[in-house]
Amino acid sequence: MFILRLLAVVIVVSYIIWFFNTRFIGNNVSFFKVGSWVMLATFAIYVFLAGVSSLVEDF
Repeated sequence: MFILRLLAVVIVVSYIIWFFNTRFIGNNVSFFKVGSWVMLATFAIYVFLAGVSSLVEDF
């Protein structure tokens, strides 16, 4: 269930970034490219915070 929430957040944030880029900045960036970068960043932050949490709780 937690992964589904992360994916929902990724889709919403990706759409907002993609919409801002296409409408206001004028870049023709595909939604798939923006979504993949946001997904990569989201899961990288999640893994980093899980590692830090595990490191802190183990001591």
